[in-house]
Amino acid sequence: MNLKRILCTFSGDDYSIISQCDNSIQNRFMAIGGFVTVIFALCFVSCYFTFTKLFQNYFIGIPIGIFFAYMITNIYLLLLYTLSKNSFPCKTNKAAQLFSISIRIIFISFIAIVVSKPIETILFSSPLENEIGIYKKVQIEKYTKSTVEYFDAETKNLKLIIEKQKYRYSNQETSQVANYEKLLQKKERQKDELINSMTHLVNNSNYYIQSIIILNSKYFTCWLLTFITIFIFLFPAYLKNFLGEQSTYYETKRKIENRLVKEEFLSFKVRYSLLFKEHFQRTIQLSEPFIDSPFNTVRKRDVREFLKEDKLISDLYNA
Repeated sequence: MNLKRILCTFSGDDYSIISQCDNSIQNRFMAIGGFVTVIFALCFVSCYFTFTKLFQNYFIGIPIGIFFAYMITNIYLLLLYTLSKNSFPCKTNKAAQLFSISIRIIFISFIAIVVSKPIETILFSSPLENEIGIYKKVQIEKYTKSTVEYFDAETKNLKLIIEKQKYRYSNQETSQVANYEKLLQKKERQKDELINSMTHLVNNSNYYIQSIIILNSKYFTCWLLTFITIFIFLFPAYLKNFLGEQSTYYETKRKIENRLVKEEFLSFKVRYSLLFKEHFQRTIQLSEPFIDSPFNTVRKRDVREFLKEDKLISDLYNA
């Protein structure tokens, strides 16, 4: 299998039809296949990096990345195939067609943005690392402050009770004061443990989602990469949708597909008649209310002549 066949196959269209076209059309589908290959690579890198960050495991990211990249690429190919021109006779509604194409283009653009963002975090990893370091420091300070305030409020009454107990029983040791002091020490240990635990969690978290938020809010140059990715995703759609209806590709495709549909329809009509003949011993033909069956775009005109109501009344009374 040569490179031309591989790339044309990756375009999502039938190579047997493409191979009958001239070189310019074959090159167009090769370009589409090349872009689809690049899209698969981008999807894999994006998914691999995302799941590596989420699971913090480099080996889990490989199979999951391949699976999601394959799935996204197939969804993309399906959308790309629906942007091909219809090769069957049909009545088109321009407004509905424009709306349908717009929805698919928006969906492709959305996929491109989702794929692009993880890759952008790789390219902006150095400044993002500093930003996340600052963000972690702020979070630790914020949590430490709230924790200290919470425990200070809890231990404030304890400290007042201890002071009163010591003042009241200044000349003797009491077990009650000792219990309050133990409780106070326990609260202090809990405070230190919670602060240390949260500090450990914050320092060991990669804050992947937060890094994407920071990237989009502070580094607007990343949107240039986003638009490049959107262009990579949309360019194959442009190449396919703006291929002329009178081109060799669509003429060949129209001829083959229309022939297959007509042959299958004739075969169905024969089986339909045989079914009634074998089981009910009746000769019945399939009713075809359209001139261009099986495409059914032009309905047959009713050529029957109907008399007026006066004629019916006259026939009834004069019979």
